[in-house]
Amino acid sequence: MTGPAAAAASPGRRFSLYQALAAVIFAVLAIIILATFRDYGNSWDERLQNAYGEKLLDYYTSGFADRSAFSFLNLFLYGGFFDLLAAQANLVSPFGLYETRHLLGGLIFLTGLLGAWKLTHLLAGERAALIALACLATTPLLYGHGFINPKDSPFAWLGLWTTYFCCRLLGAAGGGRPAWGVIAGLAMSLGLTVGTRVVGLVYLFIFAAVFAVSVTARAVNGEPLIAIWQRTKDGALAFTAAAILAIMTMALVWPWSVQQPTNVFAAFRAFEHFAFFPQVLWNGESIRADAMPEVYLLGLLALQLPELALVGLVAAVVTGCMIRRQSIAGLFSQPQAQQYLFLICAALAPIAGYIVLKPTIYNGLRHFLFVVPPLVILSAIGLDQALSYASRRSRVFAAVLGTLLLLGFSRQVVIMSGLHPYQYLAYNALIGGIEGAESRFELDYWGITLAESARGLGAYLAQNPPGPAATGATIEVFACGDRISAEPFLPPGTALTEVLAEADFYMGMTGVPCQDHADRPGRTIFEVKRLGVQLGYVLDLRSASQP
Repeated sequence: MTGPAAAAASPGRRFSLYQALAAVIFAVLAIIILATFRDYGNSWDERLQNAYGEKLLDYYTSGFADRSAFSFLNLFLYGGFFDLLAAQANLVSPFGLYETRHLLGGLIFLTGLLGAWKLTHLLAGERAALIALACLATTPLLYGHGFINPKDSPFAWLGLWTTYFCCRLLGAAGGGRPAWGVIAGLAMSLGLTVGTRVVGLVYLFIFAAVFAVSVTARAVNGEPLIAIWQRTKDGALAFTAAAILAIMTMALVWPWSVQQPTNVFAAFRAFEHFAFFPQVLWNGESIRADAMPEVYLLGLLALQLPELALVGLVAAVVTGCMIRRQSIAGLFSQPQAQQYLFLICAALAPIAGYIVLKPTIYNGLRHFLFVVPPLVILSAIGLDQALSYASRRSRVFAAVLGTLLLLGFSRQVVIMSGLHPYQYLAYNALIGGIEGAESRFELDYWGITLAESARGLGAYLAQNPPGPAATGATIEVFACGDRISAEPFLPPGTALTEVLAEADFYMGMTGVPCQDHADRPGRTIFEVKRLGVQLGYVLDLRSASQP
């Protein structure tokens, strides 16, 4: 594979065409995020996550006296990085509470893309970095979760930054002592990663395994023992220093984790088999979350990753198989091979862990969202290598392949625009898009379509006001979902009710979350539809009771 030195721009060029195009993509994305972050509804998790962040902030502002965050539901088992940051941002933000959280999520998504660009540039050069940036920015799953997912999306991007700095450390271990900037970067990214979700500990195990492989490979390859010892000592000391600083960073955003020496491990064990078993729609069947098939994760990745990413993964596998080395030891004694091994493990080790351990899983891919960025980066590197191969064969071949890439990215932009602001629901052509996934796989499991339904109800009532006898009376609305997903968007004169029999209107979603009410009688007055598929709806229940 192309190394960073070979793929770098010539010394005379400080700002290449690929870097300029990357800067344009970042600028366009920043504008889009700032223009659209208020379009997103509130996900079911956000109400409790916001309360958790406020309790963490209270812990600090009370001089460590208010410890209610340490017993708040089960959320103390999660790190509080995003929620604590959001609670602080809401003290000064001119936007609404949840709008601020969505903006912050979009900005973290953008920052994560920067880490992805730097990691790919480190491994494969600036053209591959540009392709990775375009692939990731047009992956609907990542883009959509960025605004509404307060745990899994920040965790995915922090994990990618951790991967970047681990790769930097592995590269430095090839010769010379690691720079303090690399150690500090690894400490902060690793601390915030574990301080978001405890499963971030997996990066520690991956680094230890890859480092052990590198030491063994050097020994088998005949490198002098004194040189192996020096490099091992430098790498181990640097990683130990980063780990100590990471614990301090983790403690700041997840203070419960350091109240007892065993708290982190207790949290890890708790999530191995999480005691929550909702029904999950899988290939047309409703299955309990603790009984999902082994192919669940791989199946959804195959159906929700963009087609271009799947093609790139095939190209990456082919490229890997074509690498010719005299021995495995000779390959893995090279720092770049160790960096690639870390990236591959970051993508595949969690998937293997799911297949072996069978943890509870639900809500699509969101719990394993962190494997998507490294998979897409590997795919982008595969596409870059395919372009290199085409260029060596013929300019026409390379031009055709480049055109196909541009068409693929353009198609993704069209799909994401058509789904807005529900990009996280996207499925690829292997199943026929969301139209093919309807009634077979989960769609809006987080209830963000309820915001649009509430606005649709408001428009209906504005055109069809209640009669004189009902003037001044409160219109009762039953919403299938968390109150926070519907209540902030309800029109004046309406209120949520917990009793379905008392409701004048019903707001629901297509799929498992509202299947118990699927046959509720009433006249449909509004539908949330994207790309021809109904995602949500509003029923006038009064019509069902009228003769």
